[in-house]
Amino acid sequence: MPEKRRAHLGARIAEERVRAHLTQRGLAARAHVSFSLLSKVESGARPASPALIAACARALGIESSTLIGQPFAEELRVERFEAPLAAIRASLENWDIALDEGVAPRDLAEIGKDVNSLGTLRRSAAYLGVASNAPALIDELVEASHRYEGADKERAHRFLAYTYRCVHDVAHKLGHLDMGNTILARMSYSAERSDDPNMPLLTAYLRAQSCFNSGRHEVGIRLMGRSLHDVEDAASAGDVSALCVQGNLRLRTTMLAARSQDSGQAKAEWKEADETAMRLGRDTQNYVLSFGPTNTAIHKVAMHVELGEYGEAVREARSVRFSEAFEKTYPDRVGHHFIDLGRAQLWTGDRAAAEASLHKARKAAPQQARFHPHARETVLSLRRAERQSSETLSNLAQWMGL
Repeated sequence: MPEKRRAHLGARIAEERVRAHLTQRGLAARAHVSFSLLSKVESGARPASPALIAACARALGIESSTLIGQPFAEELRVERFEAPLAAIRASLENWDIALDEGVAPRDLAEIGKDVNSLGTLRRSAAYLGVASNAPALIDELVEASHRYEGADKERAHRFLAYTYRCVHDVAHKLGHLDMGNTILARMSYSAERSDDPNMPLLTAYLRAQSCFNSGRHEVGIRLMGRSLHDVEDAASAGDVSALCVQGNLRLRTTMLAARSQDSGQAKAEWKEADETAMRLGRDTQNYVLSFGPTNTAIHKVAMHVELGEYGEAVREARSVRFSEAFEKTYPDRVGHHFIDLGRAQLWTGDRAAAEASLHKARKAAPQQARFHPHARETVLSLRRAERQSSETLSNLAQWMGL
């Protein structure tokens, strides 16, 4: 693996800064960040927060993924992702042409079972499983969307939009952001033809995710505001699917505002999401976006982490409890929570707890933990902070390819 992939994030910021012919003070001024903090981050004395990463990337005219080092090509080769990812790219080539070749598509009820199974793999953060199973399913659903008429045609497009949603998670999490943008275009095409008012909103929700990488948080916030307006009537009427969508849109707005360091808006949006969760009264697995009190509590911890309120994040995490059913149904959310918590514990100086959280993240969703840039950066920070790494930390770093 190239040395720059092993380097901590601060070293990559320094490399890109030098390439842009900027001094530390010059970059700090352009990015509107503290010179002292930037100096410590570049030296490896402090981990880089997502807000600082986004600010530096925007100031340097590059994407955040460049600083993060994604995609982690060597690790993807080791895990044998190359062929499935190539197959996904091939499946994205066709979305609007009927081929009328080979075996006719199966009955939509049978295809729907495979779509549901793909959703289960996505919630488990089983990226390789999603990437391996999705291409053939996309090809079959594209053909079905052309051969069927009426309600069946709309249903095929709904299944196709959801399949694209699953694949988008893989592309985004593995750092293939160009592929993610293509997937969103395909998803939008099918969402508009699905006769399902929630599918275009799901597309907008995923589109806002790319704003974290580009640093255009204000665009994502406006997009979420427009989507919230579109779902308001159905949510007010108590439609469960609409409430799940509304709650998730609020949580995405919360995180976008937090990444922008707008504490007031972030906390106000989280409170709105919490009120929606109370209306639902339970964790609800929904075909479009699952939502409930536990997910809202997880996001409160994540919000404090993004705002740099690390002690508060650790305190809020003490009240987060996962039921056995939640852990089984949403391993990706459990794993992500422990990645966020580990970051907060690192910043508060509790390195043993931070390492323990990373091991919990790995247990919950292994592929997510291995490829998540924040988990990797936390491991690198822990190794730099310890004169002699523990055997368990060394094993974790080796497993991640660090």
